Amino acid sequence: MKNDVCMFCGEPATLLCDGNIGFPPKDDQGRECIDAFHPYTCDAPMCGKCGTQMMRMFVSGRKPYAGVHTVDHCPICLRDLPTYPAHVRRIIYSQDQANVIRAAHWASYQNDHKKRLATEKGGGQQTFDF
Repeated sequence: MKNDVCMFCGEPATLLCDGNIGFPPKDDQGRECIDAFHPYTCDAPMCGKCGTQMMRMFVSGRKPYAGVHTVDHCPICLRDLPTYPAHVRRIIYSQDQANVIRAAHWASYQNDHKKRLATEKGGGQQTFDF
């Protein structure tokens, strides 16, 4: 992970959110269904204090897969994502569509740290008067 900061408190981020925002499509005998093994996740950078550990898995075997793996959710996913039967219904067709959904998902959360961040209004376009 790069030098990311937690988007909830501003401390160094050590985790990425594992909340499922959707799944890519898979063709199964002429029917479109979800590819449950490759979900698109929220990927919000967060610190260990802001994240909520949902599950811990102990994987045995050879490195790099062996060890303790955790599933962590950010405060946005805890608040907004539906529970299991409902969250498997969204199909995301491209990485660009996943990035748009992810950005809208992140923008729905406001706290004191995010209010201090400066954003440039209008998308940064400059007009030229000829």
